[in-house]
Amino acid sequence: MPRWSLALLLLAAAPAFAQAPRAPSPWRCGEKRYCTEMTSCAEARFHYETCGLRRLDGDRDGVPCERLCGQGGSTRRR
Repeated sequence: MPRWSLALLLLAAAPAFAQAPRAPSPWRCGEKRYCTEMTSCAEARFHYETCGLRRLDGDRDGVPCERLCGQGGSTRRR
C-alpha cells in the first residue's frame, strides 16, 4: 500500500477517534466566586478547572472547596 493511501486512510478514520461533544454545563463562569456560593463539589470543580478560579483552593493542594469536596483541610475564604 503506498504511503499516501495509508495517510488518507488515517485521515478518514480520524473523526472516529475524536471525543464526543460535552453536554452543556449547568454553570457559567463569572457567576460565583467563593466556596460559600457553591452547592456541590462538581460545581466547585467546574469553577476551579474551567473558569480558573484558583482562589477556591486555599491550601493549593489541587482540591477546591475542601468542605464540599470532602478533603477536610483549609476552610479559609479568600
